[in-house]
Amino acid sequence: MAGGERFLVVRLAGREFAVPSNRVRGMLRTRGVELHRVEGRCALRYLIDLHGKKVPVYVPHHSLRLKEIGISARSCLLLISDNGEVGYALAVDSISREVELPAAAVRASAGLVRLGDKWRTVLDLEALRAA
Repeated sequence: MAGGERFLVVRLAGREFAVPSNRVRGMLRTRGVELHRVEGRCALRYLIDLHGKKVPVYVPHHSLRLKEIGISARSCLLLISDNGEVGYALAVDSISREVELPAAAVRASAGLVRLGDKWRTVLDLEALRAA
């Protein structure tokens, strides 16, 4: 599919969501990553040390009104680009796949993409970070 948009499909509380692939700089399994708890914040829950830099980790469940599933062996951190560098990480329950979608399967103004026969929400990374 030349010319399509690429998305990473992730799962949160048993539901699929899409993340624009061009914002993802890397992925880490939470197993083996030392998470430092941050108190008193809603979506900002942890800090990790990534190559000597403290990187905030946002857990989006509460902001999306989803039941939070604790960190498990399948949990992953998406390293999200902020001006070309890793600015923060987004904790997801699991990563499903990466897809390339034709323009007809993307409704950018509505924040939706068509995965198979269903429309799925594209996560608004800036809104989740601000929550």
